[in-house]
Amino acid sequence: MNQSSTISIDLAKSVFQVAVFNRHGKRMSNQAMSQKKMLMLINQHPNSTICIEACSASHYWGRTFQDRGHTVKIIPPQKVRPYRNGNKNDANDAIAIYEASLRSDIHVVPVKTPEQQDVAMLLSLRQSYIKQRTAVSLRIRGYAAEHGITFPQGINKLREMIPLAIEDAENELTSVARFVLRELYAQLLSIDEPIERVESELIEFARQIPACQLLITLRGVRWIIASAIFARMGDASAYRNGRGASASLGLVPTHRGSGGKNKTTE
Repeated sequence: MNQSSTISIDLAKSVFQVAVFNRHGKRMSNQAMSQKKMLMLINQHPNSTICIEACSASHYWGRTFQDRGHTVKIIPPQKVRPYRNGNKNDANDAIAIYEASLRSDIHVVPVKTPEQQDVAMLLSLRQSYIKQRTAVSLRIRGYAAEHGITFPQGINKLREMIPLAIEDAENELTSVARFVLRELYAQLLSIDEPIERVESELIEFARQIPACQLLITLRGVRWIIASAIFARMGDASAYRNGRGASASLGLVPTHRGSGGKNKTTE
């Protein structure tokens, strides 16, 4: 058994493309196999480096491989693409993942914990509800504007003013317009309830996470923001300094340069 193997895996639902390289970088195999056979092969190469491309299941598999004693590298897809030669297929993808993993200047994606993924799911669900609420509120404003009625900015002001506009007999709303606004208002209120439930669950969960407890000691940071940072960065142990952590959140300027002319953008 080779204890210095590098295994590159193109993840999938049922059929996995697995390429095995020895410590000299020679490709020993590149085969498609079932999940069961893939795990059997992994067990035959203890203490290996396993390279996978970031995708929906990459963190699950990353934890699975780490639990079996392997080192895991999750490579961003945009970093893998330049190393693909020939047509796009699973075999070439597995080789490209391996080639990208050899580059020292490529930052791998840290394997997320189940807690990070749970928080990320709650945040995603909350965001989807907020988008629904925004869509309804914009529809209300648009329909009302067609009859010469405008509402102040802000969701709270909108909730407050809609019933008044519907009941105001002096404005130019037609009976149909009043019916439509009444229906949309009920829909708006119905979306508020799941948002409150998700936020309550999110805050309760975040209170149990040590990293979130530390984050809320920062000025201007409360539980929702703390949970969002935790979902992205975990305990931040994967970052060497604050600049690297800030860059991962997109909070540092980008740099572009050509022909001796450099430009920094926000």
